[in-house]
Amino acid sequence: MREQVKDLWKLCFPDDSDDFVELYFRTRYSDEINSAIIESGRVVSALQRVPYPMRFMESVIPVAYISGACTHPDFRSAGLMSRLLDEAHLKMYADGKYMSVLIPANEGLIGYYSRFGYVVSSQQKEKLLTGMCENVDNFKCDLAFSELRRSNYELEEVCNFINQQLSTYTVSILHPVDDMEIVLSDLYLSGGEVWCASDADGKLCGVVLLINSDGSVIVKELLSVDKQSEAAIIRFVSLHYGVSRVEHLSPCGMARVINAYEMLKQISGKIEGEYLLEVYGDNVIPENNGLYHISGGSCRKMVQKNNFSDSVYQKIHICDMPSWLFRNLEPHISLMLD
Repeated sequence: MREQVKDLWKLCFPDDSDDFVELYFRTRYSDEINSAIIESGRVVSALQRVPYPMRFMESVIPVAYISGACTHPDFRSAGLMSRLLDEAHLKMYADGKYMSVLIPANEGLIGYYSRFGYVVSSQQKEKLLTGMCENVDNFKCDLAFSELRRSNYELEEVCNFINQQLSTYTVSILHPVDDMEIVLSDLYLSGGEVWCASDADGKLCGVVLLINSDGSVIVKELLSVDKQSEAAIIRFVSLHYGVSRVEHLSPCGMARVINAYEMLKQISGKIEGEYLLEVYGDNVIPENNGLYHISGGSCRKMVQKNNFSDSVYQKIHICDMPSWLFRNLEPHISLMLD
């Protein structure tokens, strides 16, 4: 199975280097998380359900990231990916995942994935960072900057710092050490570098993952303990690489609810008032459809509406659930491999 899926990947994603493909299938791929459709003995459509922990408010919940979704050119427009996504969502539910997340490869795919219950949860952003800094030529800083050495101790320390900073977001994908090793290996294959900023006591206060290309620096991720440290990192990068532009590219993230009950339980203690929610429209995971009563910090599934007031009653289509759950939240989905 592995070799057939790898061959399909190379066919469908010809811009990916052989080194990246080998890295992905050595470290990220497994038959257990692979969903595939086989025709005449060969894999013609496939995707991977990569497990991740997600920080959601004060909890950490299990989610799956859709990676490598592709179909052989000779079998496209036959509904295979639709079938595969439905099967993957059912498998996620059986595996105890609460949500599915993905990063569409292009803007045109946003509409496609929305047909399967996905909603844009984090907008793609291009932010010019250099303009945030002044007096770059007179830059002085008490921070010490060092390039990340790929030793296990230092990597674990950096990974812990990254996850601590990601945990300051209300919603974010976290990265265990073994996953961070894969992320960094991919970055290095792309010619990227990692710089760490430490204070006078040697304590980490910032990490930046970047790629220096064509006279500008593209920041893949920049995490720091405060705005002052962030500005110092940007100024250092500008001076070190001698560039006039430092840009931060944030990908577009999409999410689909896999287990409505578990997700509503997560927010039941965080919202005030009483709600009677009728979730409907999930033709793939029918267990999600039904009435949910949220009150007093708890959530329970109801058989019928009973005598609840219309003022607390709402109908929510499964496609609208991520927007309802992420109200006033800004999910942070980054450092994901394709």
